[in-house]
Amino acid sequence: MRVVVAGSPDVAVVTLNALMRMNHPEIDIVGVISQPARPVGRKRVLTPTPLAEAAEAYGLSCATPDDAAGLVEALREFDPDLAVAVAYGRLIGAEARAIPRLGWWNVHYSLLPHYRGATPVQHALLAGDRRTGVTIFQIDEGLDTGPILARKEHAIEPFLHSGQLLSQLAEVGAALLMETLVQAAEGSLSKAPQGGQASMAPKLGRDAGLLDFTEPVSQVFRRWQAVTPEPGAFTTIHGKDTQLAILRARPAPEVVELGPGEVRAVDGRVLIGCARGALEVTDVQPAGKKPMSAADWLRGAGPDVICGG
Repeated sequence: MRVVVAGSPDVAVVTLNALMRMNHPEIDIVGVISQPARPVGRKRVLTPTPLAEAAEAYGLSCATPDDAAGLVEALREFDPDLAVAVAYGRLIGAEARAIPRLGWWNVHYSLLPHYRGATPVQHALLAGDRRTGVTIFQIDEGLDTGPILARKEHAIEPFLHSGQLLSQLAEVGAALLMETLVQAAEGSLSKAPQGGQASMAPKLGRDAGLLDFTEPVSQVFRRWQAVTPEPGAFTTIHGKDTQLAILRARPAPEVVELGPGEVRAVDGRVLIGCARGALEVTDVQPAGKKPMSAADWLRGAGPDVICGG
């Protein structure tokens, strides 16, 4: 079975690494498809995706089409039996779906039909879910609507942010994909239609990272978890036209004497008051500056800082 892996970010690299270690006599990774190199950083250095770099390290052919026609051409060149998408970031049209004999699979980081869309991990944390998982499904014409091939639940540990949870799910998904590929190679794979109430997980914009300290700390921390590291959690400083990125934080529900947005150093901890409780902040990044400890920032900001508004 000739397999192509389509993806871009680090989670796709986790999958490729697992498949390259697989060493199954009937499964052959014949190439990689990724997004084109993009300018990165202040100097706008043209940089390939993490998956493209991993493909080069393995000596795999890597195509980087920039439109639907280029994707079709790449698929015809690779001539795969199956294409597997892992955070590829591009819609797969009917012509591209028809080229692999077994079609396209997608490794999706939720238990479908919950959280269809681009950011299922962030939305699970934003909702305060205790469990999530990985679904492998057959791509069809809809948005994450195809039949399910495999799924596995995963408990959400307290205090994880979305980047950490996604790293865990990438490992779960890679292992599940290997099991599913073996079943397909052996002819024992079955499909099941998605059932139950669907929910959506659209991409979170930059404004989603604004923390509202008039909410209880449980809700403030959920948002911090969901938007860290992308698109990033931040607050505004009252009376100043500036923002403060909140890089590391955790809830301090026992603190009740701080007003919403009030910042204070208490027993060596930097706390920001919420409607109930407070958010303990350990690392921040003021606008235009490098990351620093919250304690160093507060010493420079002065004793009467109010966050929000």
